[in-house]
Amino acid sequence: MMTALLLTGPHAGNVHPTLSLVGELTGRGHRVTHLTTAEFAESAAAFGASVLTYESAVAGLDPAEVFASGDPTLPHMLYLKENLQVLEAAEAAFDGSPPDVILYEDAPFIAGRLLAHRWNRPAVRLSAGFATNQEYSYYQEMVDASGIPGPLTFEGFREALAELLQARGLDTSLEEFWYGIADRNLVFIPKAFQFAGETFDDRFLFVGPALEGHRAGRWTPRDDRPVVLISLGTSFNDQPEWFRTCIRAFADTPWRVVMTVGTRVDPAELEPLPDNVEVHGYLSHFAVLEHARICVTHGGMGTVMQSLHWGRPMVTVPHYAFEVEPMARRIQELGLGRHITSEQFDATTLYNTVEELANDADTLARVQEMQRQIQSAGGAARAADAVLARLDSAMSNQRP
Repeated sequence: MMTALLLTGPHAGNVHPTLSLVGELTGRGHRVTHLTTAEFAESAAAFGASVLTYESAVAGLDPAEVFASGDPTLPHMLYLKENLQVLEAAEAAFDGSPPDVILYEDAPFIAGRLLAHRWNRPAVRLSAGFATNQEYSYYQEMVDASGIPGPLTFEGFREALAELLQARGLDTSLEEFWYGIADRNLVFIPKAFQFAGETFDDRFLFVGPALEGHRAGRWTPRDDRPVVLISLGTSFNDQPEWFRTCIRAFADTPWRVVMTVGTRVDPAELEPLPDNVEVHGYLSHFAVLEHARICVTHGGMGTVMQSLHWGRPMVTVPHYAFEVEPMARRIQELGLGRHITSEQFDATTLYNTVEELANDADTLARVQEMQRQIQSAGGAARAADAVLARLDSAMSNQRP
């Protein structure tokens, strides 16, 4: 039996893409400990993981407020603090008996790399979104889009990171640590969706979104109207007037509208609602998309991959969250949907765009081809095979 430690960031977009891999490994008789926040403990346990929780430094913060604070170092220092919280929780639990392999998602990569060094264990990096290599950098896109220079440009961050590396006995340059590519990277999107996909070498395995064992609740349509799912994601979604515009767009139309607004907008603020519109703080997008015709999304990779899993075209509205601009651009480049800019967005444009997309056979054909790419990518089974192969390779290299 293999033992694995899984590290993920404190948000749904960090946790959910990894769960089917957890289920695949535990289903084969291996033990996985998932270090996560209390919010996701039940979800992790449902996939067979042992759960270890930590106190997040960022989970309760509003990202929009953090980036608008006027202190350009604040997001970076909070990121470092979050990694330190993960690192210290893992060390406290496992220093006496380290796991066989470390699986770390992009967000806690500092902690993941330091633990692999500290315990001399093989590691696998997990990416729920676009991967980064020498030809394409999702990280650099995020830095450019945020309007805040990268962390290594700030002396305070460099000093804090250098101190952390030195304290954990890792002798390397900050640039090598920050930009170095892991020996094994599992990417939870199909290679056809990746920017510059042909430039990624065999260190990267594109397994698709691995949703085969997704357990996310149920949603049943109330009638036989075509369903449109509308969401701004979970971070930059405090936009009640934007949601009201969507309600006006589809009020008393042939569409059944299912809208998720997150925790920063009270659904009661949007009432009274037309009979064909339902609003939820949270509802499983995966469950709704099984029945949907179209998805209107800010462009978060989780919802994008779930839409493609079910073969649903998308209308992207990345108006408030800078980190989703590349996903929206890629959807447009590949002809998988439509894009509405913030300047174009109003009730009439939204309704007409959804109607046009719903009747576009060419776009649907391209979406269905990407759906086939996902189905053939290997999913959780291929990801689990890669984890076990990484461990076998490391053990072989250690034998005399």
